Amino acid sequence: MASALRALFVIDTPSQVFNLQEAVREYGIDDYDIITCDCCRADAYSQLQQLLTRLKPTHLIQVPRVSGAIEDRISIYAQHLPWLKQQGYQLVFFSNIRQQWQRDIVCSLSGPKLVLMDDGNAPLVFYRYLFSQGLFFDFPADPDTVRAQQALLARQKYQVCTQPPAHLELFTVFDLPALPWLSICKNPLQAMKQHFPIVDEQAVLLLGGGETQLSYLSEDHYIALLRKVVALFPGKCIHYVPHRITNPDFVARIRLELPVAIMQQHLPIEDWLRQQATPPATVVGFYSMALTTIAHCFSGLRVISVDPGLSTWINAASSHVWNLTRCNNLQVIEAIMDYLRLCEGIEINYLDTQTT
Repeated sequence: MASALRALFVIDTPSQVFNLQEAVREYGIDDYDIITCDCCRADAYSQLQQLLTRLKPTHLIQVPRVSGAIEDRISIYAQHLPWLKQQGYQLVFFSNIRQQWQRDIVCSLSGPKLVLMDDGNAPLVFYRYLFSQGLFFDFPADPDTVRAQQALLARQKYQVCTQPPAHLELFTVFDLPALPWLSICKNPLQAMKQHFPIVDEQAVLLLGGGETQLSYLSEDHYIALLRKVVALFPGKCIHYVPHRITNPDFVARIRLELPVAIMQQHLPIEDWLRQQATPPATVVGFYSMALTTIAHCFSGLRVISVDPGLSTWINAASSHVWNLTRCNNLQVIEAIMDYLRLCEGIEINYLDTQTT
């Protein structure tokens, strides 16, 4: 009799719960452990906490938020490595190659097959700017030499390895070709799939983004852009879903200035849709990952990506790029939009923004 297939999942965002459930089925995993970390990403961790109740891991390690000294921020998760190394995992799944805590854990567990899961649209960007070049990690050098030395000593203390693997597998909903150093396993999102025979033809779900908080657009420009999107659906009831990083005061301004109903969500929008007997007939956004998953999973809904032109997001070219050195945020948006234009089930509306 074959031995039970044992896996570790290294996650920190709510969408990973769906990916984990799919991976357990697709890879035939018999039992698994989870390690999470509160990485201060808006309310993502609180959403993750809610969704974790659906899972039944053999062991759940929850790493709390720690600030301050770099030694403390590394030791809070690295202290679990001795136990993790003893578990004999055949598979280790992780969800964000830009998180150093995840890199430290997966690279320190020698032997198991390493599998990267989707984290929003990030795989599209990594594939274009990293994977195609045979790279898996792209952390910028720490300009603080004292802190860098302290981090090095802390990692040595806990025998943390940061050497990239020679091969990685990508478990993804995206249609991407394999590479010599990157195998692809398609994530069917089978458990999320649902057909809606009856929809609310008068309702439109408008997915907001975090562009103002990221300094891609001013608030005035973003509201003008939303006004043009709303005008695409005359006579419809528009439900606007703010991005989780949006400033509450700005949400209040959108409510005041635009003919939309604000729908504040504390779970992924895909989770909300699954619970609706009669969901909105149309889902609209700019380049949110939710457009891809909704088009893939929910038949009966019309999914539209609004493209106001790359120049709309021009300020993204000079905004801070987190833990990625080989492209700027405008190139990130470009990579996503290039994929969406080819994505089956997603309509592209090329918005006229000349008067925006």
